[in-house]
Amino acid sequence: MEPEVREPNLADGKPLIEYPCQWEYKAIGWEEVALREAVAEVMAEREHSLSFSRTSSAGRYCSLLLVVTVESEDHRNTIFSALKEHRHVRMVI
Repeated sequence: MEPEVREPNLADGKPLIEYPCQWEYKAIGWEEVALREAVAEVMAEREHSLSFSRTSSAGRYCSLLLVVTVESEDHRNTIFSALKEHRHVRMVI
């Protein structure tokens, strides 16, 4: 289920997203095992898929692709914030 993105709302410039939809997060960290544990902690029992994405050219960072169904903008932002604040996560895209 792909998010349906419509023309931006002229009032605030944000795209209109139809919820619920599948959303992708790319979690970037220093070590794959710790990064997988971080995602597991944040997602708890929620259904999701997690796959290896890539390693940086210098080998210092790796990234994982997390796909989850989000119910609302607040839900989407809550997951983003929880990932971003985890000690094993360097960045979330």
